[in-house]
Amino acid sequence: MPRNKVYAIVEGHGEADPPSPGADPAANVLIIRLLQYTECWAWFPAKRRPYRLNSCGDFYPKIENLLQVLDAHREYADCAAVLVLFDIDDDNPCEIGPAVAQRIRQHQAQRGAYPFSIVVVCAHREYESWFLASLESIHPGQRGPDAPETLRDPKNWLRRYFGYQPVRHQAQYTQAIDLSLAQERSRSFRRLLHAFEQLASACHTGQQILTP
Repeated sequence: MPRNKVYAIVEGHGEADPPSPGADPAANVLIIRLLQYTECWAWFPAKRRPYRLNSCGDFYPKIENLLQVLDAHREYADCAAVLVLFDIDDDNPCEIGPAVAQRIRQHQAQRGAYPFSIVVVCAHREYESWFLASLESIHPGQRGPDAPETLRDPKNWLRRYFGYQPVRHQAQYTQAIDLSLAQERSRSFRRLLHAFEQLASACHTGQQILTP
């Protein structure tokens, strides 16, 4: 069986739960769009529902649960890569992401290397901050805050102004987001795009990577 599927480990119900039976959850929609954006045509999102951990604390500093879930992905013979995606409210994603990746490296040194790539990405504040960075592509004629990653509780902001409900709307919003606009206004989204550019390169060369 070829290793050509990208799996996801996420924090939120909106990322993991499909909006309706048979629909793709937001994390899988995001993976599809990023693979297309980076022209990685050989890989596809896994059909399996993304694995959801209970909170950002299960990613860092209490990383043991994340490591157990990554270990479970060794059993998936088609797993080419795993996207580890979680929110960082007040800490610095530029510090937390590398810290998580380093703990994974230490785990691999003890338990053996994973047969797939791993990308660790922290959404600054919340996943919904990325929607604010490209709000006019989601709600034409509207514009989000000038500095979307400085706004606390963007999920509630979207709920207040647009009736946003994560499980119902997150996949739809993810499909509508302007990737170029979001990366221009959101540093953590730029990191996400860069991570998938690295994944695309690993796909083309047949290597496994762990980033950052």
